[in-house]
Amino acid sequence: MQYKIAICDDEKIVVDSIAEKLSGHGNEYEILRFDSGEKLLETSADYHILFLDIEMSGIDGIQTAFRLREKNYDGIIIFLTSHTEFMPDAFKVNAFRFLSKPIDDEKFTEAFTAAEKDILNTAHILINGKNKSMYMKLTDIVYLEAYGDGTYIYDKNGNTYDTDCSLKYWKEEIGTEHFFQVHKSYIVSFLHISHIDKDGTIMLNGYSQEISISRRNYAVFKNAFFDYVKRHARIM
Repeated sequence: MQYKIAICDDEKIVVDSIAEKLSGHGNEYEILRFDSGEKLLETSADYHILFLDIEMSGIDGIQTAFRLREKNYDGIIIFLTSHTEFMPDAFKVNAFRFLSKPIDDEKFTEAFTAAEKDILNTAHILINGKNKSMYMKLTDIVYLEAYGDGTYIYDKNGNTYDTDCSLKYWKEEIGTEHFFQVHKSYIVSFLHISHIDKDGTIMLNGYSQEISISRRNYAVFKNAFFDYVKRHARIM
């Protein structure tokens, strides 16, 4: 699995040091470099792991992390710091680890290995799109739409991925824990349902398109959805 990793620190020597340490882990990583919280916040937060300096000029690391979480960034944040007094605030933004400067190689390896393991323990699937391939969390998928021999996959950020695989293939890949096939052409995520109309149509968060539930699936779907809500009340 190829990870996208962001490094944000106003000291170039620290950014270069982390990038060098990553190069020694045997995998190729897409590395994004930032020298301020402001520049980091201007980008889309679609990286898996963020190394974030706390004591930066301008917006500090804690405030940057708060704003990222407000933007629904749910990736791993590893803070870089020389002062442990920041730890209570950092835990409010679900910090994964702290690394003290100068960064020790052994502690870096432990933190990064743990981060990789945490990502792998979260359900992902590999999407082989016509233009690019990527790993995506199952919970980021809003719905899938069949067309001809291919399938469009729509995510929570409004992105669409055009794939050559059939809807049947994706149904087997994603499973039935979070998803239900409501129509021969559509599979929807329970997690992203906004509401269900009495006429048998579904509205999904972030999307204006109405998706129809086939008559033979309607009763089964409603029961499955209510069961899902009960099981995942804290998430929803």
